[in-house]
Amino acid sequence: MVKNLSYLLCFVSFVLAGCGANLKPEDIKTAMPKQAVEDARKMINEKKLDKEKYKNWIYPAQLPESLRLKGLIYAMVYDDHVNLVLARNPDWLLGARIWGVDATRKHEDKKTKYPDIFFFQYCNDSPESAGNLK
Repeated sequence: MVKNLSYLLCFVSFVLAGCGANLKPEDIKTAMPKQAVEDARKMINEKKLDKEKYKNWIYPAQLPESLRLKGLIYAMVYDDHVNLVLARNPDWLLGARIWGVDATRKHEDKKTKYPDIFFFQYCNDSPESAGNLK
């Protein structure tokens, strides 16, 4: 009950803020899907070798062209995935996610029309789970 309530509260706050609440998996578009996956996985590998690399937000101008999705606000690189944030408010993130080739973490990201590029949403008011990963 509490978990569902926290998801509901995050969703309501997101809708009321109007911050990309209508963004859906089919809204993820790229002209270079294969290159985007390759570039993201390269960044993931660089992060694994140097934990300090990519520790802050990465703005579109700092990314390879293939990762500059329309509406991109910023990207974050983790040890097993890259988040391309297309909408946010203080509690909620929505966007595209590309997993590393050797990622094993379970997730419930939604498929997009591109293999290896997923749609994600994250709410920091809800506990981390397969459906709520940062």
